[in-house]
Amino acid sequence: ERYLKALSRMPHLVLPHVPADVEPAWHLFVVRHPRRDELQRHLSGAGIETLIHYPVPPHLSPAYTELSYVRGDYPRTERIADTLLSLPIGPHLGTDFQNRIITTLTEFV
Repeated sequence: ERYLKALSRMPHLVLPHVPADVEPAWHLFVVRHPRRDELQRHLSGAGIETLIHYPVPPHLSPAYTELSYVRGDYPRTERIADTLLSLPIGPHLGTDFQNRIITTLTEFV
């Protein structure tokens, strides 16, 4: 919830949508940014490790090889997959570290 409030006005950062009647488990906090790889390097340079949990769109994963999908078959899905980045989240993160993550994100232009 801290991320949602603090990052809601960050340009080009797409946050997870949470409907009003839903209480998320926040197993992952996946955002989207058009310059995902640059953003990931920026965070890493500040000692903040992130992950790309879904680097391959489902239709290009090995599970669907027999269907002969190729890059370009689902361009919207592929564009979205190329922008996904998982931020650190969990009860082990202290408030100071969360604030550092938020500050480092907002410094990214």
